[in-house]
Amino acid sequence: MNPYISVAEVTSQGSLYRGRSLQVMGIIEADSLQRSDDGSIGFTLTDGSASIEVTYRGVPPQSLEQGGDVVVVGSLTEAGAIEASQIMVKCPSKYEGEDQPGVSHVFLAAMAVAALGAGYLVYTMVLRKS
Repeated sequence: MNPYISVAEVTSQGSLYRGRSLQVMGIIEADSLQRSDDGSIGFTLTDGSASIEVTYRGVPPQSLEQGGDVVVVGSLTEAGAIEASQIMVKCPSKYEGEDQPGVSHVFLAAMAVAALGAGYLVYTMVLRKS
């Protein structure tokens, strides 16, 4: 598989990538996502410093949206656009909070159950004997 490349690399070195399979990372520019009557999808992919047009024919990923991070797999056309054969959507919600310190909800629930168990044990063994 080809390494990920930026939109700026593709636009600045188009002749190097033309006709070759490539994987380009970027963000779908706001208000650029268009769905055609023929079922194709078009949008502008950007990395903040450069932009390139992308066309995709196929079933789009469910979470494809304006401003979303994507990886486009395809080839560069003679016109300097990308004909995508695959679009992979990066899912930020899957990774939210991973690096944040703190206590998880599962840990708190386990501690509550342990405290209840210890309290019941104390009640049944110590207080009932008196």
